[in-house]
Amino acid sequence: MTSVRTVLMAALIFASGTAASSAQDHGGSMSGMKGMDMKDMGPLQKDSMAAMDKMNQAMMQGMMDPDPSVGWMKGMAAHHQGAIDMSDAALKHAKDADVQKEARKTKEENEKSLKELQAKIRKEK
Repeated sequence: MTSVRTVLMAALIFASGTAASSAQDHGGSMSGMKGMDMKDMGPLQKDSMAAMDKMNQAMMQGMMDPDPSVGWMKGMAAHHQGAIDMSDAALKHAKDADVQKEARKTKEENEKSLKELQAKIRKEK
């Protein structure tokens, strides 16, 4: 069991280092990921990729706050904004009624969470 944990931890460490290296090589952008060519993507994928790129950059920037608590809140605020932006992309492009319903629900939940975090961040300053 210990050797399985060791192998899993090594794989996680390797994967996180590879992802960080890849993100640094491409300015923190997911659009630079190997095997993902923007010209082969549909409108939903392009809008979602743009939302994720924006979210990831904002999360990394937010986490740099010297106060770990504020950094976490800023990172999570960016995460919620990303979910809102990706939900907007789904609402714009997806035609399935269940997906539209889920996207609206996700957007509403994340807007509420984002407002709560923004209020807490303002309070901490």
